[in-house]
Amino acid sequence: MAGWVKEVAAKKKDLGYLPIWNVGQSPLPLLGPCVDVYGHHSAGNQMDAMVAAIGSSVQGNTSIDAHNSKLIILWSNDPKSSQAHLSFRLTKAKENGAAIVVVDPRYTDSAATMATGIKDVPGWIAIRPATDTAMLSAMANVIYRKKLHDEDFIKKYCFGFYPGDEVVSDSPMKDPVTGAPFKGQKFNVPEGQSFVEYLDSLEKEHGGYDGVLKWASKLTGAPAKVIESFAVQYATVKPAAVWGGWTSGGAQRNNAGMFYSWLIIAISAMTGNITRRGGGIGMVSPSDGYKPKLGPQPAVSKTKAARPILVSRYNTSEVLLTGRDTRTAEQLRADVLTMNKIDLGADPRIQIDMIFRGGGSVDEFNQRSSINKKRLAWKKPKYVVSYEWVMSSTAAWSDIILPAAMNLEQSFFTFGQIGANLDVVNKVIEPMYESKPDWQINEMLAKRLGIEYGRNGLSDIDIMKKQWEKATMPEAYKAIDPAAKLPSFDEIIQNAQLLLPTPVDKTFVHAATFAPGKFQTDTGKINFYSPYYARRQRVTAKVYRPQYIRPFEGYEDILEGKKGVKGVKYGLQFVTPHLLPRAHSSFDNVPILKDLMPHAVEMHPLDAQKRGIKDGQIVYVYNDMGCIKLPARITKRIIPGVVCIGHGVWYRPSLTETYKAWYDSDGNGKMEKHTVPVDVGGCTSTLAYDIESGAGDPFTHLINKKTGGFAGNGNLCEVSVNKPQ
Repeated sequence: MAGWVKEVAAKKKDLGYLPIWNVGQSPLPLLGPCVDVYGHHSAGNQMDAMVAAIGSSVQGNTSIDAHNSKLIILWSNDPKSSQAHLSFRLTKAKENGAAIVVVDPRYTDSAATMATGIKDVPGWIAIRPATDTAMLSAMANVIYRKKLHDEDFIKKYCFGFYPGDEVVSDSPMKDPVTGAPFKGQKFNVPEGQSFVEYLDSLEKEHGGYDGVLKWASKLTGAPAKVIESFAVQYATVKPAAVWGGWTSGGAQRNNAGMFYSWLIIAISAMTGNITRRGGGIGMVSPSDGYKPKLGPQPAVSKTKAARPILVSRYNTSEVLLTGRDTRTAEQLRADVLTMNKIDLGADPRIQIDMIFRGGGSVDEFNQRSSINKKRLAWKKPKYVVSYEWVMSSTAAWSDIILPAAMNLEQSFFTFGQIGANLDVVNKVIEPMYESKPDWQINEMLAKRLGIEYGRNGLSDIDIMKKQWEKATMPEAYKAIDPAAKLPSFDEIIQNAQLLLPTPVDKTFVHAATFAPGKFQTDTGKINFYSPYYARRQRVTAKVYRPQYIRPFEGYEDILEGKKGVKGVKYGLQFVTPHLLPRAHSSFDNVPILKDLMPHAVEMHPLDAQKRGIKDGQIVYVYNDMGCIKLPARITKRIIPGVVCIGHGVWYRPSLTETYKAWYDSDGNGKMEKHTVPVDVGGCTSTLAYDIESGAGDPFTHLINKKTGGFAGNGNLCEVSVNKPQ
């Protein structure tokens, strides 16, 4: 493997970089710039909205803060399945008298066990996938027209809500492209681009106040009166929190996901809930507020790792096949020249001769879109190597697999799901057979490559001791418990957990710690319009304020009778949420879990009857991108017109059945027909398109490390008993 790396790395002299896609952790960036990705499958759209509106590092209200809420909205968020630890918080909030409303295409376990409704708003508001921005826009219009917005808060804290808004920035942030401080720069909202002007345009387009509600009702499927009452309850019952999830999928993972997330921030700013205890901005903080800070791990090398050349996570197949992602040639050349000081020339293309999946690398086949295109693209690099501890779908495409140790064969610190609990993972057994921890494989490779790299003989426990020597208590926590102190190293290892409990009346609200004008945005204010995004011109939708966005594919296409490239009218939308038996794609190979909760496509009885499908029958789900085969589960817990296929199932190509898929393999923008295997594993990545949503931009990646979102939920498909062609 080291010989392969040397062979490929020799091309750095001509290219200026290593033609290696370095996935995960490895010593290869010490040899020079490798290729890496920008974009975040789980939270990219949400984080892009945060960059635009409030600042990428600003955390949402904590989960324990739900105890202070009077109304909690679970919007496209099913904690019972995806973040089960939050169920306890919601249960206690419900016991405290909080009303809970669930907005989702599915009658989820969270809706069944938590939803209460409030006045004339039902506990479950059934909504079609990817139409969330229509409902949120209509709600914002109700709040504004009924004068339920907090005008004083908006004028003090926000930018871009009113026409003609302007501000001289007092932001602490710097422009990620130029490095110049935003502070002192003057920003104004262009004519027609304020949020009020957007609301005015909605009424003009749809025939006034009632027309906007009827429009939102037609798209979402929710009654107009429910949408109106929902907006009034949210604006008047204070404090109110929206839980749109955090890396939990749902509406954030569709083509309009950035605007869905931004609109949640917008209505929370309109009502003042954005800085209020018991409020929230859609994102639920992964930390309950206060946790100790660990000291750094010892450096593994004195050599500085080279900055990678960044390409879009959602177009890696395109990069492998053509050398380009979603950017124009001019944008790609300019980005790499500015960020990496490498000129790709007049015909800029990124060359990848090797895929190197190092430590902690993701399963690109099960976890990323457009598997059939990926099958073609991954044949192009000369070498593919992986560190793995299971024969995953992606490992099956590797030339060499190095057996990596599992977590139970190592010791380390980690923070639990609520973030405030520091946990210790103590090694249970020594690595079995030839498997080794990622760091040890990296050391062995570095030695063969002549790279100065390694832990200098330090064991896991030695590393943890050094981290604990520099660990500190959060300064702000001393106001809650002045006597709190860190235990000794032996005590933390023995107890294996450290908790810093926060009283409900002292919950941490991050947004409330920022003075007006001091937010981590370009303007220093909470933005209803983003000058930075407008200047960069990288937002896929070419829109720079929160508003309704028609997805590239969705319910409106069904209404219009639109046909796909294959000439088929796809009459269903699919959603692919996190489900209980898997953590992403982990545990899908555990037989007892597969037996207890079998993978299936859930569909409403009306849709099944129309297609002659019976419960438990093996069916095909297909669209232009591919075809999967799995059992049908007939249930009234999903609305008509929508099917649910759980996220994370392992891809398994059939050895006997094929399908005609259509995708662009040469970058000319034209779809071609390809014969591909039917996926008998039932992985939704087989049906998902290679398309980037949000504000995918390598320079925005420098701000949030997560720019660019996944677009899958709400896409079109069809289901049949007979195999389609």
